[in-house]
Amino acid sequence: MATSDLLLMNALVTTLAEDGRTPAEASAVLIRDGRVTYVGEDAVARTMAGPAVPVIDAGRRRVVPGLIDGHTHFVRAGLTWNDEVQWGREPTLAGALERIAEAAADRPPGTWIKVIGGWHPEQFAERRAPTREELDRAAPGHPVFVQLGYSWGLLSTAALREVDLGKAAAEGLDAAAVDPAGVLRGMAAMRWLYWQLPVPSPEEQVASTATASLAFSAAGITGLIDGGGANTGPDVYAALYETWRRGLLTVRVRTTVHASRPHAEPEELPGYLRYLAPGFGDDMLRVLGMGEIVHYNVHDGFSRSPDLSEGSLEALYATFADCARRRWPVQIHAIRADTIEAIVGLWERLDAEIPLAPLRWAIVHGEGMSRATVERVARLGAGVLVPAMLRFEGAELIEAWGEEAVLQAPPLRALLDAGVPVGGGTDAMRVASYRPFTAMHWYVSGREIGGKRIRAADNLLTRAEALRICTGGSAWFSFEEHQRGRLEPGLRGDLVVLDKDYFTVPEDEIPGIGAELTVVGGVAVWAGPAFR
Repeated sequence: MATSDLLLMNALVTTLAEDGRTPAEASAVLIRDGRVTYVGEDAVARTMAGPAVPVIDAGRRRVVPGLIDGHTHFVRAGLTWNDEVQWGREPTLAGALERIAEAAADRPPGTWIKVIGGWHPEQFAERRAPTREELDRAAPGHPVFVQLGYSWGLLSTAALREVDLGKAAAEGLDAAAVDPAGVLRGMAAMRWLYWQLPVPSPEEQVASTATASLAFSAAGITGLIDGGGANTGPDVYAALYETWRRGLLTVRVRTTVHASRPHAEPEELPGYLRYLAPGFGDDMLRVLGMGEIVHYNVHDGFSRSPDLSEGSLEALYATFADCARRRWPVQIHAIRADTIEAIVGLWERLDAEIPLAPLRWAIVHGEGMSRATVERVARLGAGVLVPAMLRFEGAELIEAWGEEAVLQAPPLRALLDAGVPVGGGTDAMRVASYRPFTAMHWYVSGREIGGKRIRAADNLLTRAEALRICTGGSAWFSFEEHQRGRLEPGLRGDLVVLDKDYFTVPEDEIPGIGAELTVVGGVAVWAGPAFR
């Protein structure tokens, strides 16, 4: 990072400015010492910059504020990124299998090859998932595991020789979740399998995290909130911290933390509260709070019922109270109406003792949230993070809830109309692509990956609204809406030069948009061919 000064000219800049002085559209952005100092006309910016500031001609490309993924699983994905094969942009199953074959040719025999989510059969021309025989042919000398969200996973023949599926039931897994032929179903089965797989060395994890960071930068992401996720916990952060210490992070990371597995909450959560502090870190890496799995008992799914017994809810309330007393932000996963109602009820009870609005607590997902509950959330001063999980899993939700119930899932328009802070995100990597414009396409179109519109027309966002929740909207949840998410003087110099014009391309081309240039604090952290 040689300099944090930059002049970007000849651009189509969308500023999202709210200061009343900066224009909504401009042609130049001047960044000095990592912060925006001027947004406006080329000639004025050139005069203000002087001769020493590096100049980039954007070539009349669209420029937007740096994108912030409000809910993703970067830390977990980073640990094994270099070990995995990414299928997210493959248009055919044949091409996806070729990526497996290429990985097999590049790696020593016996090395695991993994596709850990981020794809869907509907993206392929063949409209199907691979078979075990196809995995065997693509990588005959390697164990292969391919995962589709949390609904399905497939082991190759070589992988079946490496993993003893017979012990899964003995270790408490439902026998119906593990087929001896190599098919696994459900989050618990996936989590069990991860525990059987080889763990990369600490140095490999650091290198992998750095590679993941660059991949996110190439997608136009300048910041993110990490939601932890299954198979994370107190022991997974060493690689992230070491990547940060070495100056290899290219995205601003805000972490939320939780217990590593069911029943570990009483031991692990108090340790976080005693030894971590929200706000610890710097502008590139900072602890945010508790989440996404605050208590595994209430971690629901479309059809996975939470434990809402009195004992379970009192344990959750005790954790909420501990977090509130220590001024910890909380972000909690809740999909179903009954889960959301229970959580909001606990928050209202606690809010009578400790005002929660200053802590910016948030529901993550909120697909089952009713309009009445939207108003209750608004009164609490809480927010809702709405990752675009349904772009991949919408058909599953329709199967579980019916088409009518999904029309307002999640209730984006009702949330915005009620003044509830809303943050956009992807929910990558296992149940979604990490590419942010796939999420924006979902907000704008309401279409799942197969092309079917499943959200009501009155629950769609404009392109500007979708961009806003994926920039300044997400920044609110880390207390940074006055630091990031817009291009106006005084804010951080984070921006993206897009490879297609988000505001003018046909709607069905939005998911494929990426970055030609990604700038964080005035420093170009990613450059595509046009700017190399």
